[in-house]
Amino acid sequence: MSGNAVLDSAPALMTCVERWTERLPILSNGYFTALRQDTMNREVFVRTQKQFYFAVRYFSRPMAALIARMPDSASRQGLIHNLSEEHGFDDESEDQAPGFDPAVAHDLTFLGFLRSLGVTSQEMAREREAPGVRAFNVALMGTCQMERVETAFGCLGVIEYAFADICELIGRKVVERGWVAQDELVHYKLHAQIDKRHAADFFKVVDGAWNRDPAARAAIGDGIQLGLHVFNRLYEDLDPENWS
Repeated sequence: MSGNAVLDSAPALMTCVERWTERLPILSNGYFTALRQDTMNREVFVRTQKQFYFAVRYFSRPMAALIARMPDSASRQGLIHNLSEEHGFDDESEDQAPGFDPAVAHDLTFLGFLRSLGVTSQEMAREREAPGVRAFNVALMGTCQMERVETAFGCLGVIEYAFADICELIGRKVVERGWVAQDELVHYKLHAQIDKRHAADFFKVVDGAWNRDPAARAAIGDGIQLGLHVFNRLYEDLDPENWS
C-alpha cells in the first residue's frame, strides 16, 4: 500500500478527537462525579472555583506564545480571533458594532461568576494559586513554547473542546442546586456556547497536516492526549485543601 493510501485512510481529525474524549472522559472523574451526584457541597465547589480562576486568567498566555511561533498571518488568524475573544472582543452581537468590551474579558466574567457565589474581590486578592493549578498552567506554557506546534494545537484544542461540555454541566448544576440564579449565570453560559467553535478554530489550523503528514498526525495525537491528561489532572487536584 502506498504512503498516500495510508494517509487517505486515516480517520478525520475531529473523529479522533471525539474518540479520545470518549476514551478519557473528564466528566467521569471524581470532581465531576461528585458535582453530578450532588455529593459536592457548596463550600468545596466555591473553594475549587476560586482556584480555577487562576487557570482562566492564565489560559490566553500560552495561546499568545503559540501565536508568536506561527510563520504567517494565515496560520495565526484562528488563534488571534480566539485570543481576542479571551480579552473581550465581540463580533456576534446584533445590537452593537464589533469591538472590545473589557467587561466581557474572560477573566472578568469568571470573577463575575465568583461574585454570584458570594466571593468578594478582597477574598480573591488573598487567594494564592495552589500547585495543582500552577502545574496545569506551566504545562500549557511549556507545550506552546517548546513542543511541536501541532502538539500545542492538539493540546489547546481538546481543552476547549472538553470545556464546552464541562461548562454545560457546571452551569446546569449550580442553577439546579440554587447556588446561582439562572439570570445571574455568567461565564459558564457563554463558554458552553462558544468553546466547541474555539476548538474547531484550533483544529482547523492543523487539519491539513493531519491528513498529509504521519509525523504531524502523531504530534497532534500526542497533544490531544496531553491536553486531556493535564485538564483531567487539574480538576482532580483543584481543591487547595489537598495541598495544605
